[in-house]
Amino acid sequence: MDSKSIMYLPSQQISEGEILVKGKTLGRWKTKKFLIDEEQRVFALKSSQAKKKQKPFYLEYYKLEIREKKKDKISFDLISKAGGKSVTLGLQNEQQANAIINLLQKLIMKEDSIQKQQLEEQQQKLLNEQTIANSHQWAFEKIDYEIPCFFDTSEIRENIHQIRKGQQKLEHFQMVYQQQTCQIYKNVENHHHFMSFIEYEGNCCETIIQNLTDNNKINQWNPFVSQNESKLIKELVEDKSFQICEIRQLTNLFVFKREFQYLRHHLKIDNIDFIVQKQIDQRPKTKLNQGSLKYGLWSVQYKNNITKVCYVTEQSILGLSYPDEDSYLTQVFLQQISNVNQASILKTQIQNVENPQTNIIITHEKSKEVIHQLEQQNLEKQEINIQNKVVQENNKQNKEEDDQFFDCEEQDAIDEMNDKLFIVETVANKQLIQDDVVKDVYEQNARRQSILPLQIDTQDNNIQDWVEKKMKQVLQGGYCSLSINVKHQLCPKESGQQRQFLTEQEGGHYIFRKDFIREEKNGGLKVINEEKLAAQKAVIKFLITRIGASLLMGKSITGISMPVTIFEARSNTERVCSSMGFAPIYLEDAAQSSDIYYRIKQCAAFQFGFIFMYISCEKPFNPILGETFQGFYDSCPIYCEQISHHPPICAIQMYGRSYKIDGQLELVANFHSNSVVGRNVGTFKITFENPHQEVLLTFAPGSLNGTTYGDKVLNYLEKQFIIDFKNKIILETTFNPEKKYCQFFDVEYINQLDYLCGAICDVSDSAILRYQKEGYRKYKGLDLKQDIKQVRHKIKGIWINEVKVDNQKLISIQNDYPIKLQLAQYPIPSDATFRMDLLWWKLKNFDQSQQWKEKLEILQRQDRKLREQKTKKKK
Repeated sequence: MDSKSIMYLPSQQISEGEILVKGKTLGRWKTKKFLIDEEQRVFALKSSQAKKKQKPFYLEYYKLEIREKKKDKISFDLISKAGGKSVTLGLQNEQQANAIINLLQKLIMKEDSIQKQQLEEQQQKLLNEQTIANSHQWAFEKIDYEIPCFFDTSEIRENIHQIRKGQQKLEHFQMVYQQQTCQIYKNVENHHHFMSFIEYEGNCCETIIQNLTDNNKINQWNPFVSQNESKLIKELVEDKSFQICEIRQLTNLFVFKREFQYLRHHLKIDNIDFIVQKQIDQRPKTKLNQGSLKYGLWSVQYKNNITKVCYVTEQSILGLSYPDEDSYLTQVFLQQISNVNQASILKTQIQNVENPQTNIIITHEKSKEVIHQLEQQNLEKQEINIQNKVVQENNKQNKEEDDQFFDCEEQDAIDEMNDKLFIVETVANKQLIQDDVVKDVYEQNARRQSILPLQIDTQDNNIQDWVEKKMKQVLQGGYCSLSINVKHQLCPKESGQQRQFLTEQEGGHYIFRKDFIREEKNGGLKVINEEKLAAQKAVIKFLITRIGASLLMGKSITGISMPVTIFEARSNTERVCSSMGFAPIYLEDAAQSSDIYYRIKQCAAFQFGFIFMYISCEKPFNPILGETFQGFYDSCPIYCEQISHHPPICAIQMYGRSYKIDGQLELVANFHSNSVVGRNVGTFKITFENPHQEVLLTFAPGSLNGTTYGDKVLNYLEKQFIIDFKNKIILETTFNPEKKYCQFFDVEYINQLDYLCGAICDVSDSAILRYQKEGYRKYKGLDLKQDIKQVRHKIKGIWINEVKVDNQKLISIQNDYPIKLQLAQYPIPSDATFRMDLLWWKLKNFDQSQQWKEKLEILQRQDRKLREQKTKKKK
């Protein structure tokens, strides 16, 4: 080791060199560079990878032990006093090894003398001060007790001091919960900081201490702590502390189980029991996400026939959308502890009356009072059960079949659900929340959440009021809990109402709006909305400005965000769901028939309806990974989730009457000099009941010509298919077919770009096998000479107008209307309707919308990098 000393900074000496480090897995020694900062008393190992940071070992938390002396090397350990990571080091040169060992031992021993000196200086300073009542610092009495150095932090000592004096300072706290003898306060300046106070009649200190320190009983104390998974990892004999791995189950759709690792120490001062908890930096024991417990301090004392319990903590569940929601879940956790089983404490007291070894004595009259309290609580529970039964009966009368729930228990689903909570700031939106803000959404709706007749939200005529309502629901907190408690519908309901059809949009035809007309000469949809055309032309100027600014600032142009002025007020998740309005009309009719060919005809009508409804001359907002959308068509629920960001893939489910739709679509766009081709690459699987039948649908790509010059005209290209594997049936539809193709099926040929033709055919085994081999990405269609056994039904038409089967109308854009999509009233907060960039767009505030869009895109890119890094580590 070529050790050398460098004057790194004034009065800060750094020693560096090379040392052997023993690996934990195979036990192999590896040479690494190290630094010893004598001023800061830090020993650090340099990583071999330049991008990684140094791994520091703060010597105040470690002790040194000689491991073994052999001819080839001398090894020694740095062992954590707080249950953290330890490291085994070694050197071959005995003289150099002794020098390093002596230096480390000197720095470790130096810590004790420094601490004593600091304590003496602090005590002397406190004695010289007459008063600090108006100071921002806390007053300390003379420290007359010992606490392990790991727990000796200013926060813990300050709170112990306050509890001993009985003067908890609450000027920066507000009460967030109160019930009988329990209060919970939250620090208004730090949403992670809480104080809880509980009182019990009689002396039940021993029972409470047992519940807090015995791992088998703490699960009875708090139902959120998992009994089978939480465990004591090890006992630190040196300071009589215990390392705990605590698993909390919050019964929350977005925050499932969380692992908390901390050290726990029990001490007694002035007849007050203190239980100290503090988080440790330790490798996770499970695959769960990690929560944060900066510190926790329990105090239990008996005085004037009252057992007083105080819990001061700074902790976080982590993984949530915004501070208020994280604070709310922490509050719920503390509330469970506070409500804990006052009945169980009372029962313990009654049991101890009959136990002569107990120190708790309860009189006969007192036991009667306790029993009366328990009976009263049982009566209240019975009343609640009766009320719940009444609600269930009402739900049955209203035909509310809400028995199914979401299942997101897998770890990957947990990660994705955590990613859904993308609304991260509230400062920019405070102008929407007036001084007379309505009461919390949770309080408003808690009474009716179990008896909702329909979970449908309708946009008010005043879009500003609707947007403000959506913003308030998220920003005020509590809404997350409400949406979780609502039983999300997974089965279709009998609507009992007349169907609501979508007949127009934006003052025009429900598909064409005021944006398109048919191009009579060649066929297709011509864009005629001059306002939208002008906005799209302005994109070039916008991009040139952004590119120039990025180059001048030395930034990459890959992060340039498209202007929101060319977007529509929908995310692609909503746009896909909005395109399925023909499903209840055609697929429900198909489900009532047992004719497999008739079902395929109706599936074709739905297939055409989907591509018609998807048409728009504006771009949808790109979905965020984990974004969802919930809605209803004629009381049939539809759900969509963005399950991949790159490539962008969304998953769709719809539960119809006697049928079900499952699909995955990847939105792909190919840009050319004067056109863009977009397609939904993927399939829809439609499953019918009674009799069972499964069919697979693919969709044709769309082309928009004239993106640079000339008229903008939209058309569909190539082919789309419907395939029944079991019955060996394929429906092939070709857009803008060749004349020979039409002649093969004996269908008239029309030289128009929007003309289509095809047929429902019985096919050979080889045709089915070829599709299964090539998949929907590569499959090009039927071999007309070899694959077709029999042509069953012929299809033709101008898709902009009408499509026919065997010269009979199948679907007409002019005369057939889809069902109107209704939004879910209580969607989960990852729903696309809660996106701030979309909400601002609806208010026509494009500057705010642009800012939020760019902010979310930055978060998306950062999230992608983290996922890629994690994937590389797994490999």
